Amino acid sequence: MAVFVMKTQLLTSKTYGPFVDGCMTVEGASQERCECLGKYVHKHFSDNEVKVIMAQQMEGAFAEKVQEVVAAGSLACANP
Repeated sequence: MAVFVMKTQLLTSKTYGPFVDGCMTVEGASQERCECLGKYVHKHFSDNEVKVIMAQQMEGAFAEKVQEVVAAGSLACANP
């Protein structure tokens, strides 16, 4: 059931594709790692929050949470 919910959310997400595409512009990025990080980030943030992240308009505690989630996701996706 959890897998179904996750896939449904990613398929209806308007930010998943653009997030992965943006990730792919980073030197040394791979499709697999960017998709993994995209799933990880979307598991922790709503589409609206991801829009704010991609626009780099984060402040205060939200910016700190984003840094923590992205760091943990990067680590998790480096060692799947």
